[in-house]
Amino acid sequence: MLTKNPVPAACVIVAAAMLAGCGAASAHTDPPPAIVRAVPGSAVKELHLTGQAIQRLGISTRTVRVAKVTLDGHSGPHKVIPYSAVVYDNDGSTWTYVATAPRTFLRQRIVVGAINGGTAILVSGPATGAAVVTVGAPELLGTEYDISGEE
Repeated sequence: MLTKNPVPAACVIVAAAMLAGCGAASAHTDPPPAIVRAVPGSAVKELHLTGQAIQRLGISTRTVRVAKVTLDGHSGPHKVIPYSAVVYDNDGSTWTYVATAPRTFLRQRIVVGAINGGTAILVSGPATGAAVVTVGAPELLGTEYDISGEE
């Protein structure tokens, strides 16, 4: 059974405001906590965070793995990720953030076949072994969409 649990907008706003506060007010030469870059031919944007932003948000990753699980009554090998790595877009579509380089993340569409406890069983998604964000993904979504919570 697929369980949809969209991230409340207030959580994303608060998280993005936290990320915005990563930059110290000390010097104007400090890099921004996150650099958001367009990806040619895609609506998805690449996020590059400073080490301080990663630490402040507590970003943590786990690898996509293959496990023998039952999906739609059929037991077999399927890619699985922690459910905490699943983020929902405003239209309910499912995504995960993949680490593509040090401190660099890219949102990738996934198709979730089922949620089994804390595990998402994927129909499609990142390659086995890819590192997906399990802590801090809603904050990355807020950063990508430029939701700062500030007026």
